[in-house]
Amino acid sequence: MKCSITNFIFINLLVIGMGGYLYMVWSRRWTTPQRQDMPTTSPYDREIYLYNRGYHMHLSNETLFRSKHSLPRPKIPSSNPHKVALDSTEFRCLSNDSEEDCSKKTAKFKELMLIHLSNSFEEESNVLKHSNNTYNVHYEGIREDFRAKSAKQVLCELLNTKFKTLKKSDINEDETLRNSMPKREFFENKYFNSCVMVTNAGALRHSDLGRFIDSHEVVLRFNHAPTRHFNHDVGSKTTVRVLNSQVVTRPEFKFLTSPLYKNLTLVVWDPSNYSASLEEWLKRPEHNFIPNLMAYRKQEARPRIFMVNPLTVWDVWDFLQRNSPKRLRKNPPSSGFLGLRLLLPHCSFVDVVEYVPSTRASKRCHYFDPKENPACTFGAWHPLAAEKLLTYHFNDATDDDVFQKGFVRVSGFRNLKC
Repeated sequence: MKCSITNFIFINLLVIGMGGYLYMVWSRRWTTPQRQDMPTTSPYDREIYLYNRGYHMHLSNETLFRSKHSLPRPKIPSSNPHKVALDSTEFRCLSNDSEEDCSKKTAKFKELMLIHLSNSFEEESNVLKHSNNTYNVHYEGIREDFRAKSAKQVLCELLNTKFKTLKKSDINEDETLRNSMPKREFFENKYFNSCVMVTNAGALRHSDLGRFIDSHEVVLRFNHAPTRHFNHDVGSKTTVRVLNSQVVTRPEFKFLTSPLYKNLTLVVWDPSNYSASLEEWLKRPEHNFIPNLMAYRKQEARPRIFMVNPLTVWDVWDFLQRNSPKRLRKNPPSSGFLGLRLLLPHCSFVDVVEYVPSTRASKRCHYFDPKENPACTFGAWHPLAAEKLLTYHFNDATDDDVFQKGFVRVSGFRNLKC
């Protein structure tokens, strides 16, 4: 009898143990992304891919964990019943709103959006999200809170960053690239009154900002963002286009043939390792865009194409970290913040369109693409939330301009007395 009871208990324990093991295998199978489906072309693509599927990087590229982050929500005091809702019309001023009602809507949206950005920044500072260090970043400087400084003081610090484009004299004589480099830097000795930086944000759709954008002397756009069919919202004029190296490299962007990249000034950037030398980066850029850059200069009658010194990209990142009390993601700044830094030395002011989100804030990543992902607004790879909070700190425009019309105005470096 005892033997039968013992056997019965043993069999039950065995069945339970096997069931538990099979459940563990099953759950691991369905909570781990399949390697063969994952893009491998760049760290950015990989992290956005994982973010879209509910994963954050943890400890290394090979270890992942799921977290609920479909939309970062602001931690709002219980006395405040509202939360930021993307694609909402709740806070937009309507034609029949009184001036007082419009001001109240704007003030409420501003409060919630800044809380939202601050909370996104706090979440990104989580130590578990910073163990992945693709670019070997080793920052040893101070970390201050930009909010404790005046806008002028922080802008003077940004002025002192060494963000540069490469010239012929920067390249060793034995490099074949040398002959394809310009003799001067981007906009060297050129100055303009009004400049505008047009983001690719989904919030530009139905913005009716086209005429406003085209009224500026210099219009800077990003990557492969089109104007055709979107003129009413984004304008038709393009003076400068900032391209990441993937756009120059990948065949689908048709860099050498598309009219998007003709008859204007191009600025290409590609990240290096944090402590790499220029020579080391030239031997091994993240994306091998240099052959296409050289081919572009040969095929164009008057090529105006510049290449950002990749070492100076990290000088801008150092500026961001130096003015952030929390640690930043150890990834390069966004093209948007680099574009702003590129224009500021050459413009009396720069209007930055839909970078700090307005009441048109959308889940759409781009005005020309229906795909949705809140990470495009609040950041999943670049230190985007920190960049946007700093940009708003620089703002000279009214809150109505920022949160209803959709642009921040930043004074150019020539106006500063540092």
